[in-house]
Amino acid sequence: MNILQELEDFINEFNSLNDEDFQIDTVRIEFSKQYKLEHLKKVGAWEKLKKNSPLIPKLKKRLLEDEVTSAYRLEKHNIYYYNSNADAPKYRKAVLVIFGMKQYHKDPPPRELISKILQILKDVSSVDICIDLPYKPNLETIKQHFTLTPFITKDGIVTDTHYINDTGTPMLDTIVFYNKAFKNGLKRTLWRIEAKISIPNFRALMLPLYEFKQITDLARIDR
Repeated sequence: MNILQELEDFINEFNSLNDEDFQIDTVRIEFSKQYKLEHLKKVGAWEKLKKNSPLIPKLKKRLLEDEVTSAYRLEKHNIYYYNSNADAPKYRKAVLVIFGMKQYHKDPPPRELISKILQILKDVSSVDICIDLPYKPNLETIKQHFTLTPFITKDGIVTDTHYINDTGTPMLDTIVFYNKAFKNGLKRTLWRIEAKISIPNFRALMLPLYEFKQITDLARIDR
């Protein structure tokens, strides 16, 4: 059994016990280029993204980090690795990101390919766990318990996207609420609540999943 299957089995068991429907949308793995990059390059063709590529700011935004020095994409999939300056001056650290695993407007990255990559890297650093709602979450109730920070574009436009940057729970790093239908051009109402969870050990996922459920339950009050 690979890491992805173990993670999914763990989350599915939580869902079954708690009448929930959490899904994995993103997987991140920190790795050492010194030992793993050679094997990753055999998986497929990696293309270096140009510095002016619109995918670079998207990648940085998704990661909520400013450590990206250069990034590579695996063919046309939503699978990237970026070189990080977090361990400068050695520059041996890289992070692989697989996102769009829970989508409606296009196919997710091939499962067989994801499994092959995880067999090489043999670890997961963090995951984004999401749940989709056919209505707008009750953000007013959320505001009574957490500080919500709106996403503001570079042009100063305040959007419908909101973050909880301080969840008060270990491993539960951030939570974002956004209009999934608007983002992906879907012809129906669909909002996503997504949690970024650090997982030094996926068997420790129970606490952040439970706390995430408390927040999603608040967002569903009056529904």
